[in-house]
Amino acid sequence: MLCPQCQQGAQELKDGKCPWCGFPCDEFNARVNQIQLILGAIFASTLIYGVVVAVLELVAGYEAGGLGNAEIIVGMAMMGASAGIVAASIMFEHRALASGTLDDYTRTVLLLGVMAEVPAVFGLVMYLLAGSLPWMVGFLAVSWVLFIRLGLRLPQVLRGITDCLRTQ
Repeated sequence: MLCPQCQQGAQELKDGKCPWCGFPCDEFNARVNQIQLILGAIFASTLIYGVVVAVLELVAGYEAGGLGNAEIIVGMAMMGASAGIVAASIMFEHRALASGTLDDYTRTVLLLGVMAEVPAVFGLVMYLLAGSLPWMVGFLAVSWVLFIRLGLRLPQVLRGITDCLRTQ
């Protein structure tokens, strides 16, 4: 194992800590595993929404009742809500990462993951209401962009967790 603090390789940990610098590697690994599990489950759910739509479209021949002229209104309202979620996630991220506690880092990842999933849920709802595959794909794309953005923030979160554990 490679210690996140001193970057030294350690074959065995002493009481869950790095033998070279004393960093709590076991606690760090537990937090990273928790974050990976949460994000993996949330991202997998967006893939499941896509599979549900594919099965409904290709196998079941799903025909929605259609929203008629209201489809564009409902779709744009949900797209506006998605834009609001993007803005809220940016504001929340800056506020949460500025505080810099262990729980805030975990909470930040969890909430940003949930916020990234919401557009995919909107896409599934639009498909079920209007039978519109383009809306589903558009919302799924927004969701995945938010996941990519979250993935780009993970190194900062891991550094923050390392710094918090270092000062304990």
